[in-house]
Amino acid sequence: MANDAYTQTALSRDLNFQQRVRANLMSVAWTVLDEDVSTEFHSQRASFARLVVNNPDGYVQTVSAWVVMRPGVFNFETTYNFPANAFISATGDPDISGQLLADWNDLAGVITTVPPPV
Repeated sequence: MANDAYTQTALSRDLNFQQRVRANLMSVAWTVLDEDVSTEFHSQRASFARLVVNNPDGYVQTVSAWVVMRPGVFNFETTYNFPANAFISATGDPDISGQLLADWNDLAGVITTVPPPV
């Protein structure tokens, strides 16, 4: 069955999935903090990473709510496991981390401007 807003909203509220998001969020935050300071937008990226590291639980529900609709999670089947009483996503942790890393600049509030056409 294809994912839709119903499957993904339920997944975002699943405590097991939220634990996975928390772990991946922390992993990406530390990756950003460890990146070379010459990385483009490092200051803004690192500032947000510090906020996450200092209060991971403050970000889990918000991030879980939107990351389920991003391709790194949405493109993997979401099912319900009745014996476990849990929603299960076939997405792997590298996919979740990759999606968070791809979205980090947006999360950090990095504003990039596109030069006007010449």
